[in-house]
Formats: sequence, structure tokens, C-alpha cells
Amino acid sequence: MKHIRFAAFFVCLPMVAQQTAKVVPGRFLVTYRDVQVPGDVNEPIPHARVVVTHPLLGIAVVDTTQPRGTITAVQDAEMLAKLKAQPHVASVVQDRVVSAHSLLVRPLPNTDRYPAHVPSSAEGFTSIAEPVQSDSFYTKNPQDWAVKQVGGYGKGVPGGPATGPWDVTTGTGVRIAILDSGLDEHHPDLVPNLKLNLSEIDGQAMPSSCDDGTPQDQQGHGTFAASLAAGAMGENTGLMIGVAPTATLLNIKVLQRTPGAGASLAEQCNAGQASGLLSWVIKGIEDAVANHADIISLSLGSVVDLSTGDGAGLKATFDAVTHAATNAGVILIAAAGNDGVDLSNPRYVEIPAQSRDVLAMVASTNPGCAQTLANGAACVSGPVSLAYYSNYGTPLNALAAPGGSYPAGDDMSVSGWVRGACSAGLPQTETGLPDAQHSFGCFNLGQSQYVQAIGTSASAPLAAGVAALYRAAHPSWTAAQVLSAMRTAAVSSSGLPFSLVSAASIQP
Repeated sequence: MKHIRFAAFFVCLPMVAQQTAKVVPGRFLVTYRDVQVPGDVNEPIPHARVVVTHPLLGIAVVDTTQPRGTITAVQDAEMLAKLKAQPHVASVVQDRVVSAHSLLVRPLPNTDRYPAHVPSSAEGFTSIAEPVQSDSFYTKNPQDWAVKQVGGYGKGVPGGPATGPWDVTTGTGVRIAILDSGLDEHHPDLVPNLKLNLSEIDGQAMPSSCDDGTPQDQQGHGTFAASLAAGAMGENTGLMIGVAPTATLLNIKVLQRTPGAGASLAEQCNAGQASGLLSWVIKGIEDAVANHADIISLSLGSVVDLSTGDGAGLKATFDAVTHAATNAGVILIAAAGNDGVDLSNPRYVEIPAQSRDVLAMVASTNPGCAQTLANGAACVSGPVSLAYYSNYGTPLNALAAPGGSYPAGDDMSVSGWVRGACSAGLPQTETGLPDAQHSFGCFNLGQSQYVQAIGTSASAPLAAGVAALYRAAHPSWTAAQVLSAMRTAAVSSSGLPFSLVSAASIQP
């Protein structure tokens, strides 16, 4: 099957060519001394308003009152200077655009659609004569290799080793927050475990005609990630099984589908990717902590240039956020990104992957389908290696988890790609600009429930599932103890410069 490239081609670029995060004129993150937001913070600043405060972090988000896109560089600089001059202010940085780490995706055969949550017009799919067996992507198909490789097996479940970590725990009682493009709230692989749906999207701060801003995933990225971490197991639960199949999922939407290239708005939205604001991610982390998340999975990021005062201040601000979450007992795991660059250059950092206390994840490959970029290559067994697109570098202090690579293989046999759930959009809608009858769903593939993909966006949630198994097996452990155990148990490989995360040490 021909693959479809979504959002961006993966290319290898020197770090000096990396595009740093886009700033949002007129929108600022204000950090106060002693982690205390003053009581008079809401006093008006010319052409500005306080839109949200984070008292426990000592941060306020200040936005322009002018229409988005009309503020000039001079006005932006004046606002920045006035904010910095306020009493008790420690630093002021401009808000940034963050994006989901782009996945390379391809569709699955029509017969892979699970007969649930069918749009009003089952676009692009043929009818299914007999129901598809639950969990069959795991039990009968080798393309759920990624979950098995990191330790998602046992309890006599067909398709993987009969005994293993699942004999001890499947993640019950652990709460995984997926900060992403939202989740498909009606997907059979997610419904049993989904306990919270929030959206941090502010349409005034960053308007998009491609997404209605509700917690429902209208991009596919978040649903894919969640299914790898904690796709449910059992009858009537869809076709996937995640690493921690009974863990609780917290859907906190911090990204929305935004326009890409195209002649019309519909074409632009169909080609769009998931993006949001760093301030939304901060609010999402705060809400994850407030809702007792044990683990936060982040398959998103931005590159920050530390040679600028604003860039250094931005990293310091976000470091304070992630450190506060860790102090609250939360494990934070983030994808390293898909630009194929060496992050050893200290001038540039990837956040949140290189933020304080965050475990960065690079992408590894399937040893059953060794990586090769040769056209038309078939799957042949070989060593685990670093995926060609994955960011890397010693400063990441990363672990590896499957992200997949070429060859793609056949649809129902061994593949280098990672299979996961995808969003079918808003219920009872067809593909199109959001309204009562239309929505977008699975990348640029219409309203598909499943997809094959490669990217570090798979690596982070797979590691989050492993962390959930460790936390469930050792409920008294701190976040630091869980991460230490994950590093100790990670498996070294001669072809992989980072150790491969694994829950295999959890044994009955």
C-alpha cells in the first residue's frame, strides 16, 4: 500500500538550520518572584488583559486586547517593556506555538474498521460481513510489535509471551494524562479507560477553522498516542491493546488542527497539523496535576534558541512548570522530535523533552523488520537501531522506545511501522469543515479508526505505558524511583545508542 505523508517530510538538517518556535505577538508569560502572583495582577495594562493565572506556579498569561494579527512590533515591544517594569516580576517571555511531532502515516485496509462509532456516511469503507474480533491487531497480527517489545504481554493473552508483566499488573489505578490533540471520546479502544475530557483551547488566542476546540480529537494524533499507552483489552474494546490496558486515561487537549497548505480552506484543513500554544501546555500540566495524574505523556514540542534572552527565559519558565509537576509526584515523558538532528549543540533545546525532570524518548525500530530506506525493500530481521528521523544527542539523556521505520511491509504481516488507533472525528459527521454534519478526524485520511505511522510520537506514550506498569506494581514508589527503575531495566543494544525501555523486569 502506498504511504501518505502527513504534515511534514522527515528530513535530516544541521542544527543551525532548525526553525525555532514561532512567537505569538502580544501574548506573554509573566513569572513573578517567590512564586507568588500578586493580588493586583488584574489591574489593567494598556492594550492588554490577564487571561489566566497559575498561583501555584507564580505565572500569569497576559494577552493583547487588540484583534489577533493587528499588533505591531513596536506595540509588542512596548507591552513587553511595561510588563517587565511591573513590581515583583521576575521574567517576561512571549508565548510560543508548539506542534505535535509530525507522524508519517498510511491508511489501513477497509476491512480493518471496527464496527462501532460509524459516521453517518461510512466514507471510504466497505461493509463488514462479520464482526472483527476484539484485540485482533494484538492477538492475530504482528503489527502490534511495539507494545510487545516494551513489555506489554503476559496473562496468557494470545499474540505475545504467555507470562510477563501483565501477570503482575495491567496498570489498574494509574492515571495517564495525554496532552495532545484530544482523544476520540467514542473510540472502542479508549472508552473503557477514558475518565476525563478537558480542552485548554482558546479560540481567541489562536483561531482555527479546522477544529471546534472541544476535547474530541479532530486530528488523530492524540488518539494514536493514547491507544499505545493504554488501549483497552477485552471483548468489545476495539482492535488494539496498549502497554497498560487497564490504566486510566485523562484527555487534556492542548493542540488543535490548524490549516496547512492548500488552495481552499477545506484543503488547508485536510492537510493541517496539530498545533497549540505553550501557555495551553502549561495549563494542561497544571490540570493534569489537579486531576491526580500519575504520568503525563507529551508527543509535542518546540525548539528554543538559548542564545537569546527570551529563549533562555522561556526554558527557565517551562523548567519551573515541569519541576513543580514532578514535585507533585507526576512522571513526565516527552518525545524528542522527528527532525533527525543532533541536540548536542547547547544553543538549541527541544522543550519539553529537554525540560527539567522530563524523560526524553527517542525512536527505535522493529528488529523483525530491520531499518532500510531502500525503495521496495522487504522486511528482514536485523538489529534494533535508532530511527532515521529521530532527534538524538547526549544532552537528551534519553531512553528509546519504538517509533518505527521503513520498510512498511504488508498490511497484515511484519512491518517496520507502528499500528494504532485514530480518530473518526465528531460522531455522526462526514469529513469536512466543522459544523453540525462535518468534522475532520484521522490526519488526512478521512475518518479512519486505525492507522499505521512512524515517529517519536509513538515512543513517548509507549514509555508512558511502561511507567504505568511500574507505578501500578510499586504504588509506594516516587516519580524518581519509577524513572530510576526504568533506566535500570532498559535494555542496551549494539545498534542503538540509547537503552530500550522495557517493563520485562516486572515478573510474578
